[in-house]
Amino acid sequence: MDMNNKSSQVPFETWLYEEQTKIKHEVFADYFDKWVKILGKYHKLNYIDCFAGCGAYKENGKIYYGSPVLAAKIIKANMKDAILVIIEKKRKNLRNLEKIFEYENLTNMKIVPVHQDFDKTINDMLDKESNLAPTFFFIDPWGFSISYLTLKRIMEIEKSEIFMNFMFNAVNRFLSWPKLESTATKLFGTDKWKELIHLRGKEREKRIIGLYKAQLEKFADYVYYFPMEFPHRKRTYYYLFHITKHLKGCSIMKSCFASHNLGRTAYMGDRSGQRTLFETEESRINSAKEFLLRKYNRVSKKFVDILKENISKTDYLESEMSKALKIGEKDGCLFIDRRPKTTEKTSKLRTRIEEKDIIFCNNYPSITRKSLLYRTKVEYGNFTINHVLGCAHGCNYPCYARMMAIKYGQISDYDDWLHPKIVANALELIDKELPRYKNEIDFVHMSFTTDPFMYDMLNKRTYPHIENMTLKIIEKLNNEGIKCTILTKGIYPKTLAVNGKFNRDNEYGITLVSLDPHFKKEYEPYSPDFEDRVVALKFLHDKGLKTWVSIEPYPTPNIVNQALGDILNKISFVDKIIFGKMNYNVSSNRFDNNWKYYKECVQKLIKFCRENNIKYHIKQGTPFSKEDTKKIFNSG
Repeated sequence: MDMNNKSSQVPFETWLYEEQTKIKHEVFADYFDKWVKILGKYHKLNYIDCFAGCGAYKENGKIYYGSPVLAAKIIKANMKDAILVIIEKKRKNLRNLEKIFEYENLTNMKIVPVHQDFDKTINDMLDKESNLAPTFFFIDPWGFSISYLTLKRIMEIEKSEIFMNFMFNAVNRFLSWPKLESTATKLFGTDKWKELIHLRGKEREKRIIGLYKAQLEKFADYVYYFPMEFPHRKRTYYYLFHITKHLKGCSIMKSCFASHNLGRTAYMGDRSGQRTLFETEESRINSAKEFLLRKYNRVSKKFVDILKENISKTDYLESEMSKALKIGEKDGCLFIDRRPKTTEKTSKLRTRIEEKDIIFCNNYPSITRKSLLYRTKVEYGNFTINHVLGCAHGCNYPCYARMMAIKYGQISDYDDWLHPKIVANALELIDKELPRYKNEIDFVHMSFTTDPFMYDMLNKRTYPHIENMTLKIIEKLNNEGIKCTILTKGIYPKTLAVNGKFNRDNEYGITLVSLDPHFKKEYEPYSPDFEDRVVALKFLHDKGLKTWVSIEPYPTPNIVNQALGDILNKISFVDKIIFGKMNYNVSSNRFDNNWKYYKECVQKLIKFCRENNIKYHIKQGTPFSKEDTKKIFNSG
């Protein structure tokens, strides 16, 4: 790269373009463009190019530009206000750069050429200027006479970043020279490098880079390095260090580098075009998943904190960690608590992972309670258990349970309700409370204020932790000879039909008040499809289990125009039906002839049930409600 070539096509000189230099410039340009776009929204920018060089390269007859020109073109393209300081000791190179700027029509920009030593220039500038924020420094020296203290001063500037070349090959070769002892100490900011002189090979390289990174981390939150090999030798030529105090900066730089290196955060010379079996995107994501699950097992942590702890400590990209967590979510080995759960404009469930979202690895959001088992005031109930606070289905009838939870301060709002929390000590409370109530219990209902088989619409399955807890509770109660009645808008697991595991007297129900998809979208937005509920219930029926349906709250025609008979025909296989009118809904209450309409509905239902030998109960407040059917679950 030190061979000058006169070009007959352009009025300036060029250097030969080496592959690793080309990659370095591509990464720099990619990142710097993003840096300008992000910080240029709110700030006037500074760019300082140290050891600027001649500014142009030639490869196969094509002209390429170096960092000073790339930076100027990017700033101009983004139409941002910026000052470019170009530092170069060789006057010849500065004159060549001036020709390039003129050739590329960049002379109207605020470009300040400085013919002086880098270290002196920077320190003089820092002595005189009180505010250089934000400033991007590109430091690409020929040797390694870089002062650690100067870098430290640079990073004291708010919103400053450094992208620099650490000339490892030169450092490694001359580290033992007595004449360069003071230079090495100045470079590392410590004399601990002396402890590494006796080392050899990869261990020596690892320790040298580790020491330098650790020193830089004393004044920068995020320090990441990118190994750059010789083009045709399996040896490190130099390291590119990115030094920043900003998480996003580190994350974006890693992504930029990887995008130009087949997903790697290293340049591997003439092997760079080859990808091994373990370097595929799939294998890297699976590796990231295993790493995160192992590191954060049974821990809950915000995604931003996971990034902070790993973005500059591992070679995983932010996108790889995000994808890994999503796979873990689908597998059920972790839970992502997205807050808010839905998009503001469309109310659709969010799929992306954002910094404030909380990751639960092999655990789940939870609360503890002082009691769990209680006698319910619901007319057809006996005892009940609500082992989850909140419900992800987001029903808008409105949901009475949600209104009560807000009233009593258990949750703050609708979005809070959409984030269910399991009662972590539920099984212990049952063991404690059963002896007290066992003789009074006819059956235990699950549940009146939550859903025992709550559906995860985003991942198209029930929530594993809630399902597992529900199954354990049912099994525990059944082992004590206590029957359970279950009601869900979710999907029943097939394991309930396993012979001998659960009481055959248990009764499994679903809520089904419509078959209309538009009604579901508005009133039960995040619950599973009606058809899927029925299919899961029919499976239990076909296995000989008792099934039932709650048609409550049944809507009026001004909310959804439908035929009750269609729903009844769909569930003709069940053993019992409970029916109730829609309450607490303004539209339903204002419907003309509300009482008459519900009378007609109940008459149809009673007729249907009698013809199909189905037991029924009409809830209080609905026409034809009877006291003697309240015990619908006591009689088996």
